Amino acid sequence: MTKSIQDKGVRKLLRKLTLLALPFILWPLIEVFVLPMNFFTFRIWETISVNSMRVMSGPFYPNVHMQMVEEGELAPRTPYAQKREVEWYTDAYGYRNRDTKNDVLLIGDSNITGAKLSQDETLASVLEQHLHRPVYSFAPATVNRFLATDRFEEVPPKLVIVSSIERRIPELPAVGENGINSELRDFTGNIISSSPALTYLAVTADRISKLGLYRRTLADMERVAGKREYINYNNEFFMEGDYANRELSEEEVNRIADVLEGYRDVLQERGIEFVFLPIPNKENIYYKLLPSQKQATFLPRLMDKLQERGVAYVDLQPTFKTLYQQKQVPLYPTDDAHWNEVAVKVAANILAKHATVAQLQATPEQKEDRLLVNFRESE
Repeated sequence: MTKSIQDKGVRKLLRKLTLLALPFILWPLIEVFVLPMNFFTFRIWETISVNSMRVMSGPFYPNVHMQMVEEGELAPRTPYAQKREVEWYTDAYGYRNRDTKNDVLLIGDSNITGAKLSQDETLASVLEQHLHRPVYSFAPATVNRFLATDRFEEVPPKLVIVSSIERRIPELPAVGENGINSELRDFTGNIISSSPALTYLAVTADRISKLGLYRRTLADMERVAGKREYINYNNEFFMEGDYANRELSEEEVNRIADVLEGYRDVLQERGIEFVFLPIPNKENIYYKLLPSQKQATFLPRLMDKLQERGVAYVDLQPTFKTLYQQKQVPLYPTDDAHWNEVAVKVAANILAKHATVAQLQATPEQKEDRLLVNFRESE
C-alpha cells in the first residue's frame, strides 16, 4: 500500500515536470516547422547563417533564395535603424552565389558577402559585370579554407582576390593556421552536400539550435536595460569609434605584410594570381566625425610594405576619402559599418583597372602571363 502510494506520487511528479518542460521542448520545433525562418531575425545573415552545425561546407544554408527588409547591425530595432529590402541567393555549398563558376575568386569577410546589400549589389556581381567572367564570392572564409577545399584543386580560379575590412586585417591567419579544421570541414561538408536528406537534417538541427525567441528576447532586454552600447557620433553609428584609428607598431605591420606575402607565394605555387583588397573602416573615411578626429595611418603604411615586397594590392582609401570628404558621397549606411552599394561600385571600378585584373579581362585564357603591377588611385 505504501509503495503504491509512492509510485502514484512519482508518476504525478513526472507528469507535472513534463507539462512544465513541454513549452521549452515544443517551442524550438514551432520556430522551425511553423513560423517563417526570419520571424525573429533582423537580417538574412542571422536567418540562414550556420549556428552550431559547423560541419557543413559553407557559412550559410545551401540553395536558399530569400528577400527581406533588413536593418543595420549597429542599431537594429531602434529608432535609428534604416530599413532596406535585400535579396539573397546561396549556392549548393552555402556561399552567396547564383552558381559555382569561379574564374575570379573573392575571399573575404561580411563586406564581400554583402551585408545589407542585395544580390546584384555585391562586389562579386558588380565585378562580374566589369570583367564579363565568372566571379565567385567565397565569404566569409579565409585563404586556409580555400586551400583546404577540394573543388578548387579540381577547378582552380585564375585569380584570387583576398579582401578584409581594415579592422580585421591584423587577424588574417598565416598560411597553414587552422588548416586541419578546414580540411575536416571540407570532408564532412562534402558528405553532407552529397545527400539532400543529410543536408535537410543538418539545416533543421542547426535551426533548432538557434533558439530565435530566446536570443531576440535577451537582446531586447539588454537594449531596455541599456546594456547594449552603441557608438554614435553626429548621427552616424560606428563599430569601434576612435579605437579603430589607433597606431599599430612597426613590428605588427611587418607581420601582417609577411602574412600577405605568404598568401601570394602559396597561390603562385598553384599558378594562381593574387591581389589584396583592403576595405577602409568607416572610422577611417569618416574620421572628422570622431571625437579625436584622428586620421588612420595603418593602410598607407601597409601598402608601402607590400609595394616593397612586390605584393599586388588595390588601395581604395584615397578615392573613398575624396568622395566622402570633398563630394559628400555616403559610402557606409548610417546604421551599419559595412560598405554600401556606392562604395562597392567604386571598388569594382578601381579593382577592374588593376593590371592583374584587367589582364584577366582582356587576355584570352591561354595567354595569361603573370603580371604584378600595383595600382594606387591618386587623390
